[in-house]
Amino acid sequence: MHDRLQEFMAEPWWVIFSNFAESLTIELKKELSPSHILYGKNAVAVARRQDNDDVVYWINELNQYAIVHLTYTKENRSEYPKTQFFTLMELKKHCQEVSQLY
Repeated sequence: MHDRLQEFMAEPWWVIFSNFAESLTIELKKELSPSHILYGKNAVAVARRQDNDDVVYWINELNQYAIVHLTYTKENRSEYPKTQFFTLMELKKHCQEVSQLY
């Protein structure tokens, strides 16, 4: 999974591994309300944007990536933290567009 991301991730994105990925996954679980679309799903942090709080998670049950803008607070509404879903090709396009503007 990480190998495919490394092919197109460039600043401000970076692929993450092990302990840091685990801490971002734990943070996501802390923030989700029961009404959030990711609540109860197995999300694994795989990349991060260095200039803001966007994290790319792999959502196995949905077979998609999600970019989540972490808030570092417990949320009560379903729309927070903000979440966008992507296929691998959509994620590649999005990340490359962000990198071009960076």
